[in-house]
Parts: sequence; C-alpha cells; structure tokens
Amino acid sequence: MSRFLRNAAAAALAVAAVGVIASTANAQTYGRLVVFGDSLSDNGNLYAVTGGTNPVSPPYYQGRFSNGPVFTELLGFNAGRYTAGAPVTGSVNYAFGGARTDNAANPPGMRNQLLAYLGGGGTFGDNDLVSILGGANNIFQAFPAAAGNPATAQATMQAVATSAAGDINFIVDSVASAGAGTILVTNLPRMGITPQFSASNPLVGQQGSALADFSGTTFNSALSAGLFTVAANNPNSNIILMDLYKISDTLAGAPGAFGLTNASSACFNQTTLTVCADPDSYLYWDGVHPTAAGHRLIASLANDYLYYGDLGAQSTVQAETAFRQREDLLDLTSEGLSKRAAWQPGTQMTFGALYDSVSTDARGVVAEAEATGWGARVGIDQVVSDSLRWGLAGVFRTADVEAGPMAFDVETYALDFYAGWRSGGMFVNAVAGGSIEQYDEITRVTSLAPVVHTGDTSGGSLGARIQAGTWFDMGGIALSPRVAVNFVSTDVNGYVEQGIAAQYEYQDRTVQSASGEVSLRAEGGGDGMNFWVEGGYRDSFGDSSDAVRVGIVGNPAQVLERDFGDPFGGSLIASAGLEADVGPGTVSLGYRGRFGDAADSHVGAVTFRLPLQ
Repeated sequence: MSRFLRNAAAAALAVAAVGVIASTANAQTYGRLVVFGDSLSDNGNLYAVTGGTNPVSPPYYQGRFSNGPVFTELLGFNAGRYTAGAPVTGSVNYAFGGARTDNAANPPGMRNQLLAYLGGGGTFGDNDLVSILGGANNIFQAFPAAAGNPATAQATMQAVATSAAGDINFIVDSVASAGAGTILVTNLPRMGITPQFSASNPLVGQQGSALADFSGTTFNSALSAGLFTVAANNPNSNIILMDLYKISDTLAGAPGAFGLTNASSACFNQTTLTVCADPDSYLYWDGVHPTAAGHRLIASLANDYLYYGDLGAQSTVQAETAFRQREDLLDLTSEGLSKRAAWQPGTQMTFGALYDSVSTDARGVVAEAEATGWGARVGIDQVVSDSLRWGLAGVFRTADVEAGPMAFDVETYALDFYAGWRSGGMFVNAVAGGSIEQYDEITRVTSLAPVVHTGDTSGGSLGARIQAGTWFDMGGIALSPRVAVNFVSTDVNGYVEQGIAAQYEYQDRTVQSASGEVSLRAEGGGDGMNFWVEGGYRDSFGDSSDAVRVGIVGNPAQVLERDFGDPFGGSLIASAGLEADVGPGTVSLGYRGRFGDAADSHVGAVTFRLPLQ
C-alpha cells in the first residue's frame, strides 16, 4: 500500500498538466486494457492487500467478488493486477473491492487509483481501452444513515450520488486528456431490485428500496450529463457509456431468456454461509455482486458497446441491396431494346415476373450475406416507327436479406422510362428511373444474445443507363458487340434501433457509382422462336459512396465510419434466354448473372408481351 500512496503523491499535480495526444478513436481494435473501479472490476487487488482475507476465498473465487472471473477479465485482455506488480505498459487492473470514487486511502479510491497509475509512469495512447466503473460504494456507505432519517434521506443521497458522479467524470476527463483512445464508462444497475436493496428485504422495505433506486438514478443522470461535457472537451477520445441500468428490469423480469432461473435472490447466503446448488442459474452471487454468469452477460453487453462501429457496419448491406436492384431493373429494361428482331409499329403491354438471389462474401467486419426476392413488372411499350421506340414500366419487388447478425425485408416500388433508336445494324437506347424502398423488420442479434434489436427505415434510388452497339449477321447467327454506361445512386434514411443493449443510431447514407460495361451478344433461331446468349464485363469507375456511419443513441460515444466500395468489384456478366410466339403475343424467359470478386447475383425473368389492337 505504501507504494500505491507514493505513486499517487508523485502524480498529484500531473493530472491537470497532461496534454491531448490521442487521435480520433475509430478503428475499434484495442491494444491493451487499463481498469479503474471497485469490486465489480477487481481481479484480486483487495484480496492481495488484505492477506487473502477479503473476500473469503472460497466460496468467493480467487479473490474476486463473485464465483468466477469478473467482466473486465472477459473482454479479451489478460490484465495483470496492480498489487502483483503488473507493468503499466501492458494491460493492468487497478480496481479495488470497496473502493469509493474519491481519494480514500484504504481501499484506494478511484481518484487515487488513477494517481497511482500515473505516478508509476503510466501513460495513455490512442489504442488503449480504459474501463471505469464505480459509485456504488459511495451510496452503500451513506445509505444506512440517510435511510434512518426519512425527512432528509433524498437530499442526503442526492448529494452523495452527485458527488460520486462528479468524481467519475473528473477521472474520465483526466484519462481522456492524457490521450486514451477509448474509455468505457459503466453506470449503475437498478439498485432497488438487487437482493440487498429489494423491497422484499425486511431490513430495507419499500421505502428503502425506493431510496436505493433514487440514489442510483440520480448518479446515472449526473454521470451521463457530465460525460457529454467531457466528450465535447475531448474530441480525440471516444467515451462510451455502457448502460447497465437499461437492462436491469429485463434481466429481472425474464431471467429464463438468458439461461437463468433466479434474478432476485443471492446464491451465496452470507448469514448461513451456504451456496446455492447451481450458481450459473443465478444472476446475483451475494446481495449486490453478480455471479460469474452475470459477469458473462455484462461482458457480452460491453462488447455490443465497444464494437458498435464494426457491428453496425453490417448495415452496408441495406444500401447495397437497393443499389443492385436498381441496376437489375436498368439492365432488364435495356435488354428489351437491344434485340435483333425488327420493331413493328404499334402499342403493346408487357407483363413479367422476376426472381433474384445474391450472395455476398464476408468483407472484413461485414459478414457474408444472402438475399432472395421476387417481383412483378407491368409496362406499356410504344413503337413509333421501325427506328424509334419508347415505353414506361412499373415494378414491385420484395427481398429477404440475411446478413450475419442482421436481417431485413425490403420492398421496392419502381418506375422506369425508356427510349430506343436504331438504324440499320446500329442501335442506341437509354433508360432512366427511380425506386422507393421500404426496409421493414430490420433485426440485429446483439452481442447480448438472445437480445434482438429491431428497426425500420426507408430510402430511394435513381439510375440511368445508356447502351450502344451494332449487329452483324453471320448466316444463321447474329452477333452484337456493345458498350454501356450506368449510374445509380441509392439513399437510405438513418434510423435508431429499438432494444435494451447498445442502441445503434445509423446515419443517412448515399451509395452511388458509375460503371462501364462491354459485352458480346449472339442471337439465332427461327419459326417463331429465338434464343440469345451474352457475355461481358462490368466495373465501376466513379464510386463516390458515403461511409457507413454509426453512433449510439443518447450516448457520448462518437459516430464512427466504415468505408465500403462496390461489393462486386469487377464482375463478369452472363445472360441467356429464349423467346417464342404464343398466341397473339410473345413469351420470353431470360437469365442474367453477375460474378464478381466478392459477390454473385442471379436474376431470372418471365415476360409476356401482348400487342394492343
């Protein structure tokens, strides 16, 4: 303990003098973990300085205030204990059970924990993750006296809770100013439903439980308000507030969903010194501390907060789905204008059905995706002369998309206008249109499984395609080399997830790109039936898409960006089809596939054309 106090004294004047040295936290790849806190984070520090007497182990697990590792040990880092001489250059844990947020000496308060770290030569960098959790012990220690004087109880606890939140905000500001890239700050769970402070505890009662809840919510409110100010003053640190309070009622009300059977009683009875038969089925180990199972849940929740930029990047598939659908419709419409058969003046109606599927490979933080859908198309086509033609087509499409932890349905309402010109063997056609997309039943399986967040949003797409080529008759087969240029722009409106884990806030996004295409088409047939095959290559040359931008609603955490280009990359194009006269009209059956570096798509269409008399 003397070394602790010497380090604290050496750094007492250093906190205010440390400059901002971190760059904006954006990668969410953390090099090491530094922990400041109390018994919820302590990996054995208090146990060491009390000579292995507090907490008594067993039944407590190796000096933890639980029956297993605490949540900070489950975040993917092997943080050494401060009391074991762990170097300040690596992952290290300074948390002490029973610690207040202030400068208390024994056990070391959280302000002193920070001073000891700095006094021992500790620094912070932009690749560091710092966990800060405390405030409960301030409330616990003040609670008995306050509860004994109901007339002033709330005022007393309000002052205590507000002061504790101020300490935490001071520590966060100091750590951020010293250059820490990411700081995970955890608030207090709902205290009035813990075994120690529940209304069913005869030593507490309804009034005491309500006072505990008031104390916790007062602390949480002051903490949140202060963190927004700290975050604004430290733009180079990403300060993430993990909301334990928000999940408290769900855990208490539906423990079975999380593999628990009891979320209201303590597994370890501190009076009889007996342990329940199945600790993993309990949420609480003692009156206020979670079991190992409870800590695993907290660690899962922490991951949902810590990696929101990466996990939220899965939403790129939403805009990409609409983008590809707009490209498909431009291709399909252009297809009907570039066939070899002569145009017969008149008006005809077209009716069609579509089926499509898309497989996208995993790309870094984005998981592989599968989309399947169908659609219906109706249009009117006017051939003005043997060299001029125009038309209008409306389409409804729907698709189901599964993309790693995210899934959604998208309904598309599209309208395309087209026109074509030809002279001899040469032709030029153009298509322009737009779509309205509705993204329904968006779900994201959070890191705190089985919690699933939901959402919905809308968007729109615009696109245009120009194609030109010529025909060469080669006996029974006609060949057509052709080129095309496409432009598509898709907008997806931002939305907020609904749920109890990290509530992601997706920003508006535009995906737009121009692409060029070269292909060779062959047609043949006769006696009322024709066939075609086509092959080519398409690649983008003007991508200007927005990054995916994700934040956490009502949270000081930064909005993070992830960039994604065309998921297809360069892609081979292959199409084939068959057209036959049927009664007064014609029926065509066609297929078009794209085979890219990271994605493949397949579109099939059946179209019936009926001349109008």
